[in-house]
Amino acid sequence: MGDDPHYEKRLAHARVGSYFLGPKAENFHILNELMGKVLQDQQTVRQNLYRDDPAFITPGMMQAETYTESIDELREYVNDLSEGLALHSIPFWSPRYNAHMNMDVALPSIIGYMATMMYNPNNVATEASPLTTEKEREVGMDLCYMLGYGYNGVTPWGHITCDGSVANLEAIWAIRNLKFYPLSLMLAIGIKESKNESKGIDPPLNFLAHADPPFLVENCKGEQKPFVELDTWELLNLKPSTVLELPTRLTDEYSITAQFLQDALNPYLVQTVGKDYLERCFDIEKSGKFFVSTTKHYSWPKGGAISGIGSDNFINVAVDEDARMDINDLRIHLDNCIDSHTPVYGGVAIMGSTEHGACDPLADLVNLRQEYESKGLSFAIHADAAWGGYFASFIDRSLKGPPSNLLPLVPALTLQPYTMEQLYSLQYADSITIDPHKSGYVNYPAGGLCYRDERMKYLITWTSPIVYHDGDAKGSMGVYGVEGSKPGAAAVATWLTHRMLKLHPQGYGRLLGEAVFTCTKLYCHWATMTRDEDDLIVCPLIRLPSEKQAGHSASDIEKEKKRIREKILRVSNEDLVNDPENMEFLSTLGGDLMINAFACNFKVNGKVNDDVNEANYLNQCIFKRLSVTSMDDVVASRPLFLTSSTFGEDTYGKCLESYKRRLQLVNGENPARGDLTFLVNVTMSPWPTDQDFLGSLAEDFRRVADEEVKKCIIRNKIEPDIHGFVMQGLDQIHLVHIPMFQMANHRWQLIITAEFPKNAKQRYQQLRRENPDKFYTVANTQKELLEHMIKPGVEIEWRLDEGIPAPGTEPIMTFKLSNVRVVVRESMFFNALDQAYPDRMPFYLYGSNAEAHLDHVLKKAPNGMISADSVKLALQPELSDEQLAHGVVAVFEDVFENAIQPLPLSDDSNISLAAAGLSLVPGRTHKTSVYESYEAYKSGSAPVARGSISLGEYIFADWKDVNMDPACDMP
Repeated sequence: MGDDPHYEKRLAHARVGSYFLGPKAENFHILNELMGKVLQDQQTVRQNLYRDDPAFITPGMMQAETYTESIDELREYVNDLSEGLALHSIPFWSPRYNAHMNMDVALPSIIGYMATMMYNPNNVATEASPLTTEKEREVGMDLCYMLGYGYNGVTPWGHITCDGSVANLEAIWAIRNLKFYPLSLMLAIGIKESKNESKGIDPPLNFLAHADPPFLVENCKGEQKPFVELDTWELLNLKPSTVLELPTRLTDEYSITAQFLQDALNPYLVQTVGKDYLERCFDIEKSGKFFVSTTKHYSWPKGGAISGIGSDNFINVAVDEDARMDINDLRIHLDNCIDSHTPVYGGVAIMGSTEHGACDPLADLVNLRQEYESKGLSFAIHADAAWGGYFASFIDRSLKGPPSNLLPLVPALTLQPYTMEQLYSLQYADSITIDPHKSGYVNYPAGGLCYRDERMKYLITWTSPIVYHDGDAKGSMGVYGVEGSKPGAAAVATWLTHRMLKLHPQGYGRLLGEAVFTCTKLYCHWATMTRDEDDLIVCPLIRLPSEKQAGHSASDIEKEKKRIREKILRVSNEDLVNDPENMEFLSTLGGDLMINAFACNFKVNGKVNDDVNEANYLNQCIFKRLSVTSMDDVVASRPLFLTSSTFGEDTYGKCLESYKRRLQLVNGENPARGDLTFLVNVTMSPWPTDQDFLGSLAEDFRRVADEEVKKCIIRNKIEPDIHGFVMQGLDQIHLVHIPMFQMANHRWQLIITAEFPKNAKQRYQQLRRENPDKFYTVANTQKELLEHMIKPGVEIEWRLDEGIPAPGTEPIMTFKLSNVRVVVRESMFFNALDQAYPDRMPFYLYGSNAEAHLDHVLKKAPNGMISADSVKLALQPELSDEQLAHGVVAVFEDVFENAIQPLPLSDDSNISLAAAGLSLVPGRTHKTSVYESYEAYKSGSAPVARGSISLGEYIFADWKDVNMDPACDMP
């Protein structure tokens, strides 16, 4: 041991081993022992408290048939439930689980939760939870101190919420009330007229209007002014600390009691009169804004809706190439707010985005607020650290000022200097969301919210005589925040976990450091998985250090990848730790907080796919193989677990453009258009750091991805195939290609005419007359390229069939066509499609006045083929036979395509149009506008004709083939 330079690190890892039940239930004997103690104490307390009380469930009752039947029924349900949970539950405890923010919860959390749950304390009121309420107070202070609060003379406060969404909502509520508090005080003084004055009620604090000395307040520019002389803009832009000091100062300087002040303000508070009333009183024309980076959690606009601020007033701030808030974009927004006199409620920094683990530049946001306060604009800062908050345990709080040695006591892996700077800046945020049930390894539900200044909690106090009693000196937790009843078990689970794991670098810092090490090594696998000879392309969102250097070359990147493969992935942890240079290099790789976002692309015949839709398909297929989304999915068949999400073009802007270029999703010089599906791995486990295990996980991923790439190649390889056409008309026969979005061979909407041999035409006409309710198709008998089939002079053999024939079916007859002429030839490749469905339903209209036909225009997927034979035209002016021969576009003005899409899919080849909710049924007449082309319709050009079109008896509809996925059933 004395010769082992890493002995202390091994001891630290051994302690981490005591934190969890373990992937193989290695610590089950500990859980069994301690839960046995808990159960025994539960029995003892029930038996010994009020010893003289009788037993209410008597031996006689236990022997009754109804009792034994009920217990047997319970046993049966529990057996079924337990077996079902074992079979279908997601194995969060396994190192193979790398999807959502889940891992094996800490052993202290399990014990703390289960032990407390049996007593069912309700932390809404102290009288219902004297012990667990106190534990929640302790947990709140634990979190505050870990985050950096409480070291500057200001007393913080924190509490447990059910989750981060509720914590974010509470923060919105508090910040909204903070913004309007000065306005309410001004109304209570009587400087502005309110509804109470119209009732002849004197403002209760009117004496402050003439106080001597006057009540002086510092505006955000640092200027001292009498409060009553502040204008509306100054009131709206007092610093948060200034607003929180107002009631304390009024008590200290004018001996106004807290109760009197509360009663005096209550009729004027935003919680009483509403935001709109205060805005009218002060002639505020612009609604206030929250600024949040585009990586925000959905709870932010949801909170805007609930709070009455409105989700539209939560403004997206652009992100940079690393998916972090672009401070320069925020600066533009703030300048606009100053110019337009638009109030700003707050700026929100995401400290560990859900999908990429990115930390917004909180330090820059803090400095930016200070800069804009000198310009007269102030706002609250909230840090949404639901995911990233516990990483503040990396900071050694015993050091004075920012730590120079960023992680001196955690040998697993350091966080990057940028990330540490943002975590250190948490202390300057006014409020922070932090979820113990995420990176705190605590059971659900356990979110949390901390305030830098405890006085902020009084902005959202809602007392009730049944919740708060005068004797409760510290106050029931249910008095504050959104929730009422909530489990004391969550608070105790968090408390016990904190006590055992410790909120400092040697505790949580060590555990999270090991998980960061694991996640970064997985990043190394994703970053180096692409090989020149392979068809699979894997690209992480976060760039390698070489890719961030201006003027880098492809050889620079490959050199760095070679170093990763040889010096990190092909060596043992022991050798890596003994290599300080490459250990330091490892710490520069990956994202901010143990989440890897990455996406895959592929090659077909050596050419990189440039279709975003096809890249999305590949990533969706991989996700489906590596996730469980229904009871039918077999958990044990998943070699590892990942999740997925989508980068929206509007949301991610330049960040997505850059990422598409790296994935080689480009059309010429420009990134291919469309939102991008990507994969996510969240690695919270400290276990799979061994290179063999991680390597096997990476190879399992490669195997699955390679199999899905083969399917994508089949979908996208253009090669000879069989093509089916629906037949229309009796005199001049039109053939409508049955298209498929999912197969490159068939990604064409094609309508042709041709000369049929006399016997073939007569046979078809006979069949149609004898069977008017059936449709007929033709197809090439030998595989051909679609492009080749329509070339002039090419004669191939075709077959005639009733409907779409099953494999091996003998045709009605075979023949050759001549003089093939193309009427419509439109690409259905993704880059040729629209981004939205058309507002009305368009059809290609073609044929002649004697026999005119329709085929639904397919310009967005998913969709359905709808072809109508021999329609009746009533148009003004009448279309010429020449126009119809070349084809035009008829738009049904009474069928609203964007409202009914996507059309319902089914396993049946043909779907009843009526069942699909469409009015496209035989004999129906539709109001119609006719355009020269689809482009003319989309551009708003005037129609060439108007009137109506009546559908005939023969309508062909096909959803399945158009949207078919030929790869889904492949082994």
